This record gives sequence, structure tokens and C-alpha cells, in this order.
Amino acid sequence: MRHPQLVVLEADGWVGRQLGELTAEHRWVVRNPRTPAAALAFARDARPTVLVVRVEPGDETPEPFALVADAHRVRPDVPVVAVSDVKLPDADRAAWAALLLDLGARYVLFPPLTKSVLEDVVSGLMAGAVRRHGGGEVRPDVLDSADDEVPD
Repeated sequence: MRHPQLVVLEADGWVGRQLGELTAEHRWVVRNPRTPAAALAFARDARPTVLVVRVEPGDETPEPFALVADAHRVRPDVPVVAVSDVKLPDADRAAWAALLLDLGARYVLFPPLTKSVLEDVVSGLMAGAVRRHGGGEVRPDVLDSADDEVPD
């Protein structure tokens, strides 16, 4: 089985930093695409994958929301975690969470967001993805040359 991958689409690297220890410990391939199209290309890869998308409710940029929907349509077995750092009133947070869940997100996380919550969500989803792709844990001493491929 190919190494599991974590695909993180975000502008500032905060999510990636929060998950750095977890990804290093499990030796997951970490992808930090610059565009939603590149993130979707990584998500199409036939390996255990978790996609984390940073969303900004109320922003004029719909691309992250479209990515959540596209990833769910193209690879419904790839869990999508939508993460926002925007503090919203309870009613607005519930409405945005409902929208993102309807688009296909498996989890929607809003502040207050701790490193341990993010790690627990991602590690649980990755464990399920690994089981769906053939079971056992990937041996860390086995390298996969396909891990170095980057879509355009």
C-alpha cells in the first residue's frame, strides 16, 4: 500500500504546523498545494488520503467551498475536514457548518480550535482511510517513489 497522505489547502500554514508532529510520527506524505485544483488532483490519488481545507465564511472567495463539494463528488471516500479561524455567533456557525456538511465535509471545525482536537479528528479519519485501502499500517522503512510525484 502507498503511504497515506494529508492534503492541506491553506494560505498561512497554521493547520500544517499544528499537524506537523502527527504527520512526522506516522510518516504520512504531506501535500501543501497552492490551488484548489492541485488539492483535488492530490485527492484523486489512489492512496489513503485526508483533505483539510481552510475556509473563511463570508469571504468573497468560493473556491475552498467548491473544493469541498468537488472532492466529495470525485472521491467520496476521501474525508474532508473544513477548518475556519473565524469566530462567529452560534447561529451563524451552525448555518456555515450545515452548509459545509451538505457540500460533503466530514467535519467542520471553528474556534476555539486546539491542536489536540485537530490531531484527533485527522488521525481518526486517516485510520479509517488506511483500513478502507487494505488494512494494516504502512511500514515506515518502505519508501514509495510515487510519493514524490506532484500534479501540475
